[in-house]
Order: sequence, then structure tokens, then C-alpha cells
Amino acid sequence: MIGRLVSPVAAVLVVVAAFLSPAAAQEPRELIEELGGEAIRVLANEDASEEQRQARFEALFQEGFDVPLVARIVLGRYWRAATPEQQEEYVDLFYRYIVDTYTARLNAYSGQTFEVVGQQPLGDDEVLVKSLIKEPGGPALKVDWRVLTREGEARIVDVIVEGVSMAITHRSEFGSVISKTGNVEALLERLRAQTGQG
Repeated sequence: MIGRLVSPVAAVLVVVAAFLSPAAAQEPRELIEELGGEAIRVLANEDASEEQRQARFEALFQEGFDVPLVARIVLGRYWRAATPEQQEEYVDLFYRYIVDTYTARLNAYSGQTFEVVGQQPLGDDEVLVKSLIKEPGGPALKVDWRVLTREGEARIVDVIVEGVSMAITHRSEFGSVISKTGNVEALLERLRAQTGQG
């Protein structure tokens, strides 16, 4: 899991900044600069209670996180093995799982900064934006953002932390759960338990 590889605050910055509501007219680099800055502002707001910050983060997820698309990417080949009812429940549980996992780390913020340092074209409509999350007195964390633009709207489709794709990491975790039993229901049961929906 990505939280085991990076500090709790870095994990929150990566995920929350990734799924803030993007502005369609922005260039990919400008988009990431704005999102990273907004994530820092939310984390650094000392006047907000923990509950208020959690509510704000969840609202931001709801605004900008394309839950059905990313959930389907993470489930990979097992998406086709699920019934329509299982697919619908899985998308809801995936959203709850992501929100619960990363908002639980909000209180660990201690002055981290965010900086975009470059970008690299990946295709006609996709760009890799490179950034650093800097820990006070510690090494900088390299974070790359895959930004896809379709019909004039820019969306982040993956975040790569020190070479580790978050989508692939979650896909591996979920796939391992399914492969042990051979059915998607096992994953749904695990997600229900982890999100308190069981």
C-alpha cells in the first residue's frame, strides 16, 4: 500500500491534490500547481477542526475524483467478472475506501511544501507532470502525475510516487484478494469491513 512507502502527510498530499476539481482551460502543469497549492492550504488551516478538514477533503474528492473510471482501472480484468450490481457496489465502496484511508492521515501535516518541476508529453492528449513534496529537514519526495485531457477537460488518471503507481498498487492489492477465492464478492466483503459498511 502506498501509505507504507511514504510519510502519512505525503500520501494525503498525493491523493487529495490528485482529485481536487480540475479546471478544463488549464495547462497540465498549471493544473497540478493549483491542486498542490490547494491541498497544502487545506492541510495548513489551523483554524479548522479535524472534522471540518475531513469534510472539506471529502467534498473535494466528490467534486473532482472520477470514481467510476479510476475504480474500474484499479479493478482491471476483474471488472468484467463482476455483475452489474457488484460493479455498482464496488464503485461506492472504492470511493469510501479511498476517502477513509487518506483523510485518516490529515493530522500529520507539519510544514511540507509542494513544487512542480517539469512535464513530459506522453501522447497527443496525455502529459506527465513532475513535482516534489518537500519534508522540512528531510529528502524531497518525487511525485509524477499522469494528466489526460479529453473534450477539453483535464483529469489526473494516475499518480506515481518514487516510481510506484498508485493505481497499480491498489490493483495488486485488490487482485490478490480476489485471486484467493476466485470471485469479486471476496473483495466486496473486505471493503465493506474496512469501510464499516458490512
